[in-house]
Amino acid sequence: MIRARLAPVARSAPEASRRKGFALAAALLSVMLIGALMASVFFAAMEDARIGSVSGAKQTALSAAESAIELSVRNWQGSASDPIGVEGTRSTTVDAFGTPVAVSVTRLDSAVYWIVADAGRVSSGVSATRRIGVFVLVRMRPDGSIAVDRIAQRWWSELF
Repeated sequence: MIRARLAPVARSAPEASRRKGFALAAALLSVMLIGALMASVFFAAMEDARIGSVSGAKQTALSAAESAIELSVRNWQGSASDPIGVEGTRSTTVDAFGTPVAVSVTRLDSAVYWIVADAGRVSSGVSATRRIGVFVLVRMRPDGSIAVDRIAQRWWSELF
């Protein structure tokens, strides 16, 4: 058996420079991928913060609307001969939790009223509003005072 020894083949200069160019391209690609991952993490964190801010603003608006309804029921401004006629409306503005709430009271019949509280909040570019409605029954007590009672079956509802 005859073995021939071949001399090692020297690499040419263009092939060696191509390998150096590949390393540079791979490094740039990895830097770009890491940058894209960081950008997506920052975007997700900003979206999460925005969602949390809107959620908090909506809860504040709902609490303000509920408080305005309770203040309207507690400080009822009607009488036995209420000047609001049937289908008439009385509107006021209440400041609840630092949020202005528009409250309108509509008389539906001689004893049933519909109270709507519309709370809106605009701060730092975040806008959240909540609107709720309540049915109440107004009656005169024997001692001459006014009783305002909520209607038992689902007396409170969110309006859109």
